Amino acid sequence: MNYLKNSLINIVDFLKSTTAYFRDVLLLHGFMLFILLPSLSSLTKFILRRGNIDYLSYDSIGIILKEHPAVLISLLLVLTAIVISVFFEFTFLLLSVFFIKKKEPISLKQLLAGTFSQIKKIKPSTFLFFLFYFFLILPVSGLNFNSDLLAKIKIPAFILDYIFANRVIIIAAVIIAYLLLIYLSIRLIFALPEMILRDRKFKEAVAESWQLTKNRFFKIIGQFIAIGGTILLISIIGYTAIFIFQSFMEAQFPTYALQSAVAAMTLLQLMFLLNIIFSTVGIFYITIDFMDDEGFLPTLPSWFEKEENAPAAPWTFTKVMLFAVAAALFGMGVGTYNTNYLSNYSIKEPLTISHRGVDDTNGVQNSLEAMRKTSQLKPSYIEMDIQETKDHQFVVMHDFNLKNLTGVNKRPNQLTLAELEKLKAKENGQEASVVSFDAYLAEAKKLNQPLLIEIKATPQDSPDMLNNFIKRYKDIIIKEKHIIHTLTFDIAENLKEKEPDFQVGYILPFNIIGPPISKVDFFTMEYTTLNRNFIDAAHNDGKKVYAWTVNDEDTMTRMMFYGVDGLITDQMELLKETIKTDLKEPTYSDKLFYFVTGIG
Repeated sequence: MNYLKNSLINIVDFLKSTTAYFRDVLLLHGFMLFILLPSLSSLTKFILRRGNIDYLSYDSIGIILKEHPAVLISLLLVLTAIVISVFFEFTFLLLSVFFIKKKEPISLKQLLAGTFSQIKKIKPSTFLFFLFYFFLILPVSGLNFNSDLLAKIKIPAFILDYIFANRVIIIAAVIIAYLLLIYLSIRLIFALPEMILRDRKFKEAVAESWQLTKNRFFKIIGQFIAIGGTILLISIIGYTAIFIFQSFMEAQFPTYALQSAVAAMTLLQLMFLLNIIFSTVGIFYITIDFMDDEGFLPTLPSWFEKEENAPAAPWTFTKVMLFAVAAALFGMGVGTYNTNYLSNYSIKEPLTISHRGVDDTNGVQNSLEAMRKTSQLKPSYIEMDIQETKDHQFVVMHDFNLKNLTGVNKRPNQLTLAELEKLKAKENGQEASVVSFDAYLAEAKKLNQPLLIEIKATPQDSPDMLNNFIKRYKDIIIKEKHIIHTLTFDIAENLKEKEPDFQVGYILPFNIIGPPISKVDFFTMEYTTLNRNFIDAAHNDGKKVYAWTVNDEDTMTRMMFYGVDGLITDQMELLKETIKTDLKEPTYSDKLFYFVTGIG
């Protein structure tokens, strides 16, 4: 009972003190979002351009390691700057909450000076710990340190799909790893506060945090659940009330629907700011409050000099006018942006692309039988995968190991095409023969079905793989209007350079620094980190954007609203129905919903 009572008291105290955090959180958030992040992104692009590297991706890392030591060093320095920046952000907010808890006013100048004084504690021996703590424990464990620098650390949906695709051992391993990270995040939660607030050395801080949390693990978890649940509940109530209000206005007073939507969107933006403040300071409040309750919150640091309370400067007519003008300009800017957003964006019809040729488990992926069934739904393209075989032919196969589909523990390039065609692939309770690319092309021609061909490159591919592909399939690909994409940047660039008449795309699993500089015609982007900014930037560069793999109606509609040119899906019939029912001018409520779900 006492624990519940204390939790409720902490929740009320947390909410009451929220206004005290506004200045520090919003200033830091604005600096990170509008100054530091664009600067680091521009610096990264500049480094890559100087090294004649078009894009930072998994397939360019090996090239950077081998051939571009200057670029490697520069990127490591950028990574160091990011770690230092996250440490600065963490320290700034921790000190801010600490002084608020102590009920001791501190000027922004002193707060910044105190934060900079902690930077000297970043030593080589602690750097790996910071990497582990900031880039793994905090983002994955769910302890919501709402940092703009860590915002893009997400697990893409295609990885989650792979994990949960009936792989019991992998699922169990992931769950165990996740629980371990939660456990470590709680056991190490006081390490940085001990270093920052009590001047503990790194090893001492880690040991002390481990000791302090020994018998308090579930108590701390409970505080996170209580505070986090309260933040979530407030957000749900606030967003729901705004949406109900807008829906009511559209139904009862349609003449004023746009004006009410602009007001509603402004309120949503204020709710979003409030949620940033809540979620950002939550971890710090819980940490400081717990240290205070348990009696090991330190006294004021030696570098802090208490300032005499000077009388507040009176509001002169000039100050009032300047504030009024600034507020008016800000309001006009927000109002103009919101009006443009609500008035100009419309859903457009995307190309429909069947992922691996299937629709809702109607057959074995990449099989002729599945293509025949799916083509009856008239998709714009059927996406399929090809790999080079041992005898330099091409087989239709997605996996780099045949075991999952055929039971044969070999790579496709370890077998000849004739050997591969004897194998049977089993999936979705069905069976189909492994098929050659030639046979798949021939069947697609009979069905008058355009293809999106994914070239899956491997280190074992022959040096002439790409030239052989072009020589053998150029004419039919151009004549039948098939298009091609690949996960390997060099393959995409070389293919477009060697055969400009091909429509070529590059597949991106993550949106890190926006669209790459490339000769390709389109980008295929995993939808988890895809946003309107990426799409607009690609369109401005004359590139199309396809989203993969989108399998639910809400995401399909949101991606259409963002302006994607094509949707790759395992649910072709659902996509067709979604386009039929949702491809209309969205209501203002719809646009507000897409705004909320697409923020960040």
